[in-house]
This record gives sequence, C-alpha cells and structure tokens, in this order.
Amino acid sequence: MRLREGRIPEELYVKQADKLRGIQEAQKAFNKHLENSVKSGNLEKVKKIIVTMVEETLLEPRTGSLESVSDTVDVLVDGYSNGIDVIKQLLNISSTDYSIVLHSINVMAYALAFASFNNYSQYEAKTLGLCALLHDVGKKKINQDILNAPRKLTNAEFTEVKSHTTMGYNILRECKFNEKEISICALEHHEKLDGSGYPNNKTAISRTAQIVGLIDSFETLTNEERIYRKKMKPFDVLNQIIKKDVKNGKFNAEIFSQFVKSLCAIKKI
Repeated sequence: MRLREGRIPEELYVKQADKLRGIQEAQKAFNKHLENSVKSGNLEKVKKIIVTMVEETLLEPRTGSLESVSDTVDVLVDGYSNGIDVIKQLLNISSTDYSIVLHSINVMAYALAFASFNNYSQYEAKTLGLCALLHDVGKKKINQDILNAPRKLTNAEFTEVKSHTTMGYNILRECKFNEKEISICALEHHEKLDGSGYPNNKTAISRTAQIVGLIDSFETLTNEERIYRKKMKPFDVLNQIIKKDVKNGKFNAEIFSQFVKSLCAIKKI
C-alpha cells in the first residue's frame, strides 16, 4: 500500500524477527514451486529454483532460515525415486560464475547419487544430502576477496579460509536440526585420516564428513578454475590425485571405491 501511494520513508527499518519470518515465507514458496516443478519434470525450473533458493539462504546464513533447506532436500529425495536422476539433472546447472552456491549444489548432487548407489534409506540420503549442501556454509563469513583471489593465497589468507570449517560448525550447531552430523560435517570435511587435515588434525572423522570431504575435493578439482590451476578431467582427478591420497592414508579406500562406482553409474568418468 505504501509503495502504491508513494509513502515509503527515506529510511525504512525492519525488525529482525519480521525479516526472518519473511525469509521463511519465501523459502516455503520456493519449496512449493520446487515440488511442483519436480512433479511436472520441468528441469529448467528445478535448476533455477534450487540455485535461487540456496543463494538466498546462504546470503545471510542463520538459524531459522538454514533449517528450511532441509525441506528442499526432502523434495528432491522424495520427488525422484532414483538419486542418479537427481545428479544427472542437477549437474547440468551451468554458469560462467562458479560459486559457493553451485559448488554446494554439485556436492549435494554427487552425495545423493552416492546414497542411491549404496542403497541408503530415504532418511540417510536426506541427511547426507543436507550435510553436503551446507558443508561450506562458513565460507559466507570469510572475506570474499580472499576466496575469489586469482592467485595463490598467503599463509595468513589461507589460515582465514581454513576457519570456514569452525565458522560453519558454529552456525549450524545453533540451528534446530535433529541431525548432529550436519554441523560435525561442516567442521570435519577437510580433516584427513592421517591427521594432515584441518582445523584440528583429527584422525577419527565421522563417516559422513569423510564422504563429503572426498566428494568436495573431487568436485572442486573438476570444476573450479584458478589462475594457477586449471580444472581437470574427472578420470585424471580420481586416478592421479584422489587415488594417491587414498594410498597415502588420507581418504578411506572403501568410500573411494563406492564413489567411483556411483560415478560410473552416471557415466561421469
């Protein structure tokens, strides 16, 4: 009414509680549109809604808004009887601007395919998909100029980037998720079984974090271009880098084998 009547003040303030309610209402609408698009098989609309939904949610990640992406993953898992279909469609999302959002969606898609190939229950698949989608949520708290720097980072900058794991953990543990794996995965997905990872050099790592961590490495190396590193072909990443890390005790050999088989099932290598 104020817009129509031209009565908007120069400065307009909105209460945080009202802002959160507005975000939640928008998310409900996005999820309803997503559900209808999945049912109708409208691929382009599915992709657009997911990207928009995740972009809006990660713009200001906070408790009350992050929980709604759980419903988004539910729609995808419930709407597709076969996770392989999900990954084939979601990985067709194309953009010249490779971003945290697209990376997170891709990692989720691979994770859902992994879950489908290994006969996860719907609950297990949803949990893994949600962990994958939110694993990098802490990066929204990192200086974006550092994240997008077209050069190798300084030691101080890399230390700041590594803090996204603890920041993500702190954000997600405040959320009202039933699954503790979601925050644990954000904290541990860069840990390695030989203790060479970060932030805590752990060797006892949750299985979910191990799965997401391996997929995260694969997706980054096959899609993210850097001035000092070109993106690689999937087979080369698996054979030359991740397989070597498996032999050196950084990644779980069984998880690696299962992931390769899930990729073969969707003909991505």
